[in-house]
Amino acid sequence: MKHVFKVHFVIAFVSAWFLSGEAQAFSRFRDDADIPTWAVESAYVVKEANIMTGFGDKTFRPSTELNRAEALTILFRAKKIDTNAFPNISENSFSDVSRGDWFSKAVGEGVRRGWINGFPDGTFRPNQPLNRAEWATLVTRAFELTEQANSGFQDVPSNVWYSKAVFALSANELLREKGMKFTPSATVTRADAAWTIAQILTKPRLTGTSKTNDFGAYARRQEARRVAIKPKNFNPNLQGYKIETKELHINVVPREDEILVRKDSDWINMGEVSIKNALEDRVLLHSLEFKFIFEKSNVGPEENFFFRIKGESFAREISVGHTGNVFISGIEKYILPGEEKVFTVFLKPKKDASYYSTKGTGTLSLFQSTASMISNFVKQDSDRKGNYRFAPVGFEGRKFTPMTFRP
Repeated sequence: MKHVFKVHFVIAFVSAWFLSGEAQAFSRFRDDADIPTWAVESAYVVKEANIMTGFGDKTFRPSTELNRAEALTILFRAKKIDTNAFPNISENSFSDVSRGDWFSKAVGEGVRRGWINGFPDGTFRPNQPLNRAEWATLVTRAFELTEQANSGFQDVPSNVWYSKAVFALSANELLREKGMKFTPSATVTRADAAWTIAQILTKPRLTGTSKTNDFGAYARRQEARRVAIKPKNFNPNLQGYKIETKELHINVVPREDEILVRKDSDWINMGEVSIKNALEDRVLLHSLEFKFIFEKSNVGPEENFFFRIKGESFAREISVGHTGNVFISGIEKYILPGEEKVFTVFLKPKKDASYYSTKGTGTLSLFQSTASMISNFVKQDSDRKGNYRFAPVGFEGRKFTPMTFRP
C-alpha cells in the first residue's frame, strides 16, 4: 500500500515578550493544521482541561468519528467524574463489553445513570460512531438540559425522538449551526465533540461550579493561555460565532495565479497578510505563526526551503527545515486605531542542494497571532501587570495560494 506522508513546517514569529515568563507554554498537536478553523481553540481548551488530550503520536485527529464508548468517557471527564471510582460492569451486561475493556466502567455507569442504552440483541456496540441526533440526546441527558426552544431546523420535526434534545442544545447555545439544516444522521467527529464540550466549559451552571453562568473566571483562564484572547464584553455563550467587530482583523490575501516552484526558483511571492486595527486602542503586534505543509515527505529539497516576510521597516528570513519549529523574535510593530499593516510573504528552495525527484503540492497558511492593546485603563484584578491587555484577533482568511513543486 502506498502511504502519503505530510510534512509540517511551523514558522512562528514570536516576540521576546511572548517567550518570557508572562506566557504559558503549551504544545501543539502535530496535525493542528487539519483542525477546522472553528474548532482550533476548542481543541486546545479540551486538551488543557484533560478531556480530549489527543493520541500518543501527539495528533488530535479532528475528522475521526466519535464512537459510543469515547463519547461517554468525554462526558464523564467534562463533568469531572472519575470513572475509576465506578464498580466493574457485570460480565452479563453486554456481550461485547468485558471488565478488562478501558471503557467498561464508563459504559456501566452511563447505562446506570440513564444516559445511554444497549441494543435489543444484548450488545452495547462501543465502537459504533454516534450520529448528531444521538450525540445531542447523550449531551442533553448527561447535563440534564431542560430549557428548550424550537431551533427552526427543517429536518428536525417536533415529533421525532431527538427533537427535544436538539431544541435543548439550541436553547443552551450548544449548537454551532444556525441555518436551516441540522443533519441528524451525520456522524459526530472529534472536532464536533471538542467544540460542544468547550462551550459547556464556558457555562459554570452546566459544569456545576455555579448556579448562574458567571464567565469571569473562564475569561481569566483564557487570557492566561494567550491563545485566543477575547474582548472584555465577549459573551462565551455565543462562542464560535463572529459576534465581535472590534478586534484586530487579520486576512491572508493569496495570489490569484498558480504558483509553480522549481529547484532554481528565486523568491516567490506567496501573497500578503493584511492586519487592520479595528479597536479603539493602539495595538502592539507580537507574533505571527504560519504552517507550511507538503502532501508528501519526498518533495522539494532534502534540506530546506527559505521563508521571508517583509513589511514596513520590517523583514525576517528563515531557513525552514523538514522538521521542527523555527522562532524569530521581535516583530513589535505598533498599529494605530484604523491603521492597516501589510506583510508580504515569500518562499524559495535552497539552491545548490539535493532534491527529491517527486512532484508535489504544498500549502502555506496563517495559523495564529498575538498582540497587545496599549491603553491607560485601570487594572481590574491583581493578575494584570502594566497598562496592556491582550488584543482580540479575528481571522478572515488563513490560506495562501497552493504551490506546486516540480524538480
